[in-house]
Amino acid sequence: MSKSGSATIRLSEWEVRVHGAGALRVMGIPFGVTDSAARVLWWNQAMDIPAIEWLVANEEAVRASATSTLGIIDNADQSITVDAGGQSVVTAGFAAFDVACAEAKPGEPSTVHLVNTKAVELANYFLALARQREISATVHIEPATVTFHVGGNVEVGPDDSASLEDALRRGVEVEAEAAVEFLDRGHQLWVPTSERSRSQGSAITDTPPDYLMERQ
Repeated sequence: MSKSGSATIRLSEWEVRVHGAGALRVMGIPFGVTDSAARVLWWNQAMDIPAIEWLVANEEAVRASATSTLGIIDNADQSITVDAGGQSVVTAGFAAFDVACAEAKPGEPSTVHLVNTKAVELANYFLALARQREISATVHIEPATVTFHVGGNVEVGPDDSASLEDALRRGVEVEAEAAVEFLDRGHQLWVPTSERSRSQGSAITDTPPDYLMERQ
């Protein structure tokens, strides 16, 4: 999806990772999944793949599938099929990829098919994760299905270091409307402050240093 012709905002890694985790929690994603899911958002956005735009546009679907349970529906030798229960690759991908990594043995590659999933275009993040873990892997994408193949003598995709370095330095580009909604979801978990709490907090910092020394 091209962002040309649309107003955009640049978000830092901190904003994407912190607000992403918060936004996902607001959408009902379990706490233990949100940090890893935010990494999927960040990497894809750095590769100019509109993951944040997808999340905002599909918020209702994300909410509806947030409590779905992943299940193994076929467990053949070195080939496992996992039903995502409608969850997207953003939240279900890590579990499926970890199963593939756990099942792979020296000389015996493993394959995991993640079916009934969404946002399959974001699955190439797991090639970067494989490179980080120093393992060989391929990712094959079909409609509603992602296949992870781990082990064996396979390529792990192009080097993404230049794009990541640029994203860390300059931030990632997000369509303005989606960026505002994304940040708003993340802000919903922030604890509001009151004038009274602010004044009480400042009263301590306004205490003269000489008085503090005398009290000691």
